[in-house]
Amino acid sequence: MAQSNIVSFDLDGTLVDSCFANSVWLHGIPSLYAAKKGVTLDEAKRAVFNEYRKVGNQRLEWYDLSYWISEFGLDTNPDKILAAFQQQIRVYAEVPEVLQHLQENGSRLIILTNARREFADLEIEKTMIGSYFEFVISSTTDFKLTKKTVNVYRKLCKIGNVNPQDLVHVGDDRIFDFEVPRKLGINAFHLDRTATKRGASVIHSLKELNKRVRSLL
Repeated sequence: MAQSNIVSFDLDGTLVDSCFANSVWLHGIPSLYAAKKGVTLDEAKRAVFNEYRKVGNQRLEWYDLSYWISEFGLDTNPDKILAAFQQQIRVYAEVPEVLQHLQENGSRLIILTNARREFADLEIEKTMIGSYFEFVISSTTDFKLTKKTVNVYRKLCKIGNVNPQDLVHVGDDRIFDFEVPRKLGINAFHLDRTATKRGASVIHSLKELNKRVRSLL
C-alpha cells in the first residue's frame, strides 16, 4: 500500500455510538405513531417495526425519515425528530486518538455511511470530528445507493482517486462494511465491539486499527 493510503470509516456503530440512531428509529418514531393513532407504545412499536421489516435495510426508504413520517402520517419533520434526540450523540472514547494517530502518520481519512446526510452532518457536528476527514459520503443521499453494492465502493475509489487495494475500510456491519468491499479487493476490517467474532480481519476496537494499517504499508 502506498504511503498516501485512505482509511474509510462507517459512522454509526463505528465512530459514533448507535444510541442516537436507535433512539430516533426505535423510540422517536413509535412514540409519535402512538400519539397519532391513539395506541400504546408497545402496540405502536409492533406496528412500526413490522413496517420497517417489510422495507429492510437494503432499500433507500429504510434510512429516510421523510419517507416514514409520510408513511405513518406523523405531524412532525426530520429536523424536529433529530433535535429531540441529539443529546444522545456520542463518539466512542478511542476515536479522537485513533483518528489523530492515523492522520499524523499520513493516512487520508473519509467517512462512508448508509445514514442519510441529515443524520451524518448532525452527528459529525456534535462530536466535533469533522476536521479529521477529507470528505464525508452519505451513500443513500449522495449516490442513491446502499452499501449492499460494490458500486458504492467503486464510486468511493473514484472520488478518492485511489485503487481498491490501497483503500482500508472499517465498519461494524459484516455485509455492508466487510463482505461487499472485499469483493472489490479493498482491505476491509469488520469491527465487532461485542468481541464475539474472531478472524484475521476482525477487530474489537478501533485501537487495533492503527497496527493493522501499518502492517499494510
